[in-house]
This record gives sequence, structure tokens and C-alpha cells, in this order.
Amino acid sequence: MATKTFSSRADADLLAYADAIARKEYGLSYGQYCGTVLLEAIGSTGRMPQIANNKTMDEKKSRAVSFIKEFASLSSNPEIGKMSDRDIRNLIANKYV
Repeated sequence: MATKTFSSRADADLLAYADAIARKEYGLSYGQYCGTVLLEAIGSTGRMPQIANNKTMDEKKSRAVSFIKEFASLSSNPEIGKMSDRDIRNLIANKYV
């Protein structure tokens, strides 16, 4: 099998993040992941991996932000900042009883 070395410029922080994920999930560096797992996936499917639709993700994020803002407006008691995790869980649970 003939091999070829390849490289690319990337944002250093994003590359470090991708490297950490590849090491955690596959025990490989991101470069090794690209040269093995990714290329093998492309070879077996005959196409590039599909990237999630950004519009769908933006809509989901927008709905989540709206929900959080609405929920926050329901209770404006400054004492919430002093509550324990358990107290907050109980407060949220009581809103749905």
C-alpha cells in the first residue's frame, strides 16, 4: 500500500480541542484519526461525512435560549443565587406539579 503525508493549517485552539476528543474517543491524535478512522469511513461509504444543518442547530439554540429566558423571568427572587443544587431542583420540580 502506498502512503502519502498530508497537512493543513488550523486554529490552534480548535485543533487542540479536536485532538483531545480524538484521544479520548479513539486513543489517537487528531492527525492519526484523520489518517485512519476518517479516511476508512470515507473509503467504506464513498462520501464525506455529512455535517449537521447549521440552520437546524441555530433554531434549536434559539428555542433553548428562549426557554431559559422565559423560565428565568418566572422567578426573580434574588435568594435563588444562594440556593443549593437540591433546593434549585426542588424549585424546578415544584413548577411542574
